[in-house]
Amino acid sequence: MKYVFLLIFFSISVFAEKLNLDEVIREIDSDKSYQDLVSQCPSELFPKLGIPYKDHIDYCAANPMSCLKRCNDGDANYCSSLANYAQGKTGSEYHSEALFSKSCKLGLVNACTNRASGLIKYNGESSLNCAVKTFELSCSQGDAWGCTMYGAYLAQGKGVKRDFDKALDVLEIGCKNGIQDPACQNAKNISSQIKAVLSKHK
Repeated sequence: MKYVFLLIFFSISVFAEKLNLDEVIREIDSDKSYQDLVSQCPSELFPKLGIPYKDHIDYCAANPMSCLKRCNDGDANYCSSLANYAQGKTGSEYHSEALFSKSCKLGLVNACTNRASGLIKYNGESSLNCAVKTFELSCSQGDAWGCTMYGAYLAQGKGVKRDFDKALDVLEIGCKNGIQDPACQNAKNISSQIKAVLSKHK
């Protein structure tokens, strides 16, 4: 009986989450400005005046429409937190990607990185140049994941000319938040691979 109860509770929770986001979905779908944002490269949206990151994901999980209102009122962190919460819950990647785009335009650099990652995930090679330009931009603004991603593409020579030395430099910035950060763990892994290649060609 306990397991049946847990299953029912889980099903109700999932249904409630979807219901909470239905109004958010309708609002975003009816707002043409979001369509315009997702059609642009994140590197062209960022205002060059970055703002500090604040995590409001728990708040947005409980109050998605309030988050959307704050986002539409110009608070980039609520856009980003709602995007993170909505990922995989709306039946389409469009809504979270649109929110990341808006957050990027409002000056939250890690939202630009997230949007660029989404471009590669959902659009593939056709968006590679835009994505790499965005990673370069976000890395220049000190975003750890932006530097890790930029370093990875510099190492591969995809979307940018291969440059192992530059890759190693930017991958160091990927560790600005410490080894416990997944961005740093990935950066360390890529750096090790680059150094292994360089040692073979000495």
